Amino acid sequence: MPDREVRWARIVAAQQYREPSPACWCRAVMNHRDVKNRHTKRGGGAVGVLLLILAGGCTTTPAATAQVHLSSSVPVRSFAGGCAGTVLTDVQPPVWAQGGWSVAKGAPWPVRWALGTQGDTVAYLYATQLVAGRSPRADGSQNKVLWEARDSPSGANVLVEGHPSGSSHPVVTIAGGPSITDVPTAGCWTFRLSWGPNGQHSSTINLEVLPPGTRPS
Repeated sequence: MPDREVRWARIVAAQQYREPSPACWCRAVMNHRDVKNRHTKRGGGAVGVLLLILAGGCTTTPAATAQVHLSSSVPVRSFAGGCAGTVLTDVQPPVWAQGGWSVAKGAPWPVRWALGTQGDTVAYLYATQLVAGRSPRADGSQNKVLWEARDSPSGANVLVEGHPSGSSHPVVTIAGGPSITDVPTAGCWTFRLSWGPNGQHSSTINLEVLPPGTRPS
């Protein structure tokens, strides 16, 4: 990683603990992304993934900022399984989503996860990648996902509705928390998490679903 990116990554990690306002934080992230695009030809890399995850939590309304911690000893990695802007990673998730986990400092998170829009939902993919069809899958594993919201880290009272991206049907309804997330067709699926009175709060996470019979990596 270039020295300039290393220095900026350290600044990102330090600023995390000063809890800047969402508006200021998002401006800093987006401005640096613009500068990085103009002055470097190297795509991807740890900082690129970090910027993409953080930018995903930026909105024009006051919303929870995505808190992605950067460890100097562990590279920020992305994995197959997300789509349409959703990134699957193993960096440290937001503090509110860490309940019940015991992970050594600096170690990769043991289950890959994705951050939802608004930065206030998380999906832990025990399945590593979803596979179309009913569980169990060809390798005997399940399409298990842990769905959480900042206001409900246990996933209780969270409703998850999934449908193929770009289409309103078919619709699969799943309970929040640890759930078997079986969907009928392969492709990019949009999962809308809603909670609160009359489902007034919502967030989306997009996950890639592999063809039936595929053994996920």
